[in-house]
Amino acid sequence: METTGNSITTPSGASERVAPAKPLTGQVYFVRHGESSSNERNIFAGVLDVGLTAFGKLQARRAGLDIQKKGIKFDAVYVSHMRRARQTCEIALDVSQARKSPDIPVQIDHRISERSFGIFAGRNLNLLRLALGYEGFEEMLHSHNEAPPAGERISQVYNRAANFYTERVVPHLERGENVLVVCHQYVLEPLAVYLSNLPPTAYHHLKLPNGKALSSEDLINFRNQESSGFAAQRQKINDQAILWGIVFNAIAFFLGALFRVITNSASGIPSNLFVAVIVGCLAVSTFYTYLDIDFAASSRKVSSNVTYLVYGWMGLRWLVGLFLIFSGMVYQSPGDLYKVLWVLFWMVPPALTSPVLSLLWGGNVYPAAVLSRTLSVIAPIALVGTLALVKLPINVAGLNFFYVILIAGLAIPGTLAQLWRGKSPVDSNRHSKEWKFIGVFAVVLMAAVTGFQFAPHTLIADLFIQPEPQRSLACLQQLAVAIMIFVMMRLFGVLTSVLSQGKLGNNAETRDAYILLVNPNFFLWAALFSGITDVPNLAALKYAGFWGALGFFCIPVIEQILFGSAFANDILRETMRSSRMAVEDIKKLFHKLDEDGSNALDEGEIKELLGMIEDMTVGERSSEEIRSYVAGYLMNILDRDKSGKVELHELEEYVSTYGLVADLNIDAKQRG
Repeated sequence: METTGNSITTPSGASERVAPAKPLTGQVYFVRHGESSSNERNIFAGVLDVGLTAFGKLQARRAGLDIQKKGIKFDAVYVSHMRRARQTCEIALDVSQARKSPDIPVQIDHRISERSFGIFAGRNLNLLRLALGYEGFEEMLHSHNEAPPAGERISQVYNRAANFYTERVVPHLERGENVLVVCHQYVLEPLAVYLSNLPPTAYHHLKLPNGKALSSEDLINFRNQESSGFAAQRQKINDQAILWGIVFNAIAFFLGALFRVITNSASGIPSNLFVAVIVGCLAVSTFYTYLDIDFAASSRKVSSNVTYLVYGWMGLRWLVGLFLIFSGMVYQSPGDLYKVLWVLFWMVPPALTSPVLSLLWGGNVYPAAVLSRTLSVIAPIALVGTLALVKLPINVAGLNFFYVILIAGLAIPGTLAQLWRGKSPVDSNRHSKEWKFIGVFAVVLMAAVTGFQFAPHTLIADLFIQPEPQRSLACLQQLAVAIMIFVMMRLFGVLTSVLSQGKLGNNAETRDAYILLVNPNFFLWAALFSGITDVPNLAALKYAGFWGALGFFCIPVIEQILFGSAFANDILRETMRSSRMAVEDIKKLFHKLDEDGSNALDEGEIKELLGMIEDMTVGERSSEEIRSYVAGYLMNILDRDKSGKVELHELEEYVSTYGLVADLNIDAKQRG
């Protein structure tokens, strides 16, 4: 056995805590960094150096106020080298003024830097869950002895965090000094296990709050609470609901439609009750969605290219639609009204739920949120003007229903969510993480009610028995038109993805552009004709509404399967070409470059070492600029004495923890 400080490292590599040599009379507080851009976009960051969002900076301020309220002064401050942690530490200390002396340094220790997620860095969490399956995802990410390809095991993080604690923190505590540690979730979680006198096999994923100062006792208590049966089950329900929400929507829609057919309910739900249910469900869903989106800052994060692209395609669709309507090509008599309705479906703005799809499918979130909101305000006004000029027998007053949705279902709950984010950033963020499934199930209920309301009670007979040929013809005719419209929308979306290659900021923005162009606002469209009854072929209108609703709730399931499959294939290819290098391989390359036998390399030699690593793993070298960036990044971390050289043992320690950091940063830059 080998002992280090107050820990014992067993042959298996797992540290076991032993009682300190002296009583611990000081206090230590831990802070997880504020929300980062990767947290907001629902992606793994790991060793990628991302910064705080505006909301994350607010959480950091709250951490400072929390420390100030406790009235504690720190003799030592330790922080991860990563920007999100350093920013949090700087803001919290500036607010709290909690250093006993202004000249107390903020010390960087890479042992408390975030866990390496290997090739999963920069990847969307939900797509990973889809690709791996929920149980496979949990096993690979949250089992103590498993790791993502080229990534780090929890047991490794446990060991380095425990060593940091015993070597750096414990001596201060024994002297009665207070310590502040600012780092990351996947460091604090195994550290909570260590402080509980438990081995790494007792690890549980906790979803620690951002920007909250926790003492060691708080951290232990938090772990005990979150590891309990109820909390663990709630977390599982939350994760599963988010992962399978789109599938649940489709199932709920089918069940609602089936219930309408079985009960042979000709009248459906009273219109006022239907409106109340839709608005209520959308309000709940919006509230939980907007707890995770910073609208005040989102507009600044939307590139002009994606804005012009989406507005351009929507403008083109409007020009085509206006031409068809005003030219008289689609409307010669009231019996042609269904044709106009499908043209309007082509023209309506994106659905207000577009940000949810963006979070699920690896989008950038900001364009989906900002552009769908803007278009949802502008397009209905333009529709009113268009329909007033054409003087079609369409229920323009039905737009009042949409504005009720816009105000009560979007504006009010969205504002409340944003106000809570601003007033209580820690509590609101934690509530969102624990109870977001409520918002998911609200949409599921909305899908079920919509399926019941829009399914004609004669659906089965019209499809299979055909007692009335005219009604059956309307059913199949509207199905054909619906398929054509949905296919054309997706062709536009795919064409957008192809044409925007290299023109948008990253692949995530391309995904957002696709979502915005193929996800029309069904409820705005339905509001236009919900009151129409005096037309020769009413069955055509009814089936137009049904097939439109079916496409809105069910086609995303197919798209999710396709996105998940493509993502899984991408992960498989990357896994096959990216392997974690053993320390011995690093040694061989190091000595090959160490021509003077000094057992140390300068920055230029480190850059060449990175190139050799890439030759052995990904098969090609990245640009000179990127390798220079990563070499400088490593020098800043490892060259502690600022000698301009990195010694072999320093590099070995870093690589054994983080693996192919060069490959990770390069891939993430390319993936966006």
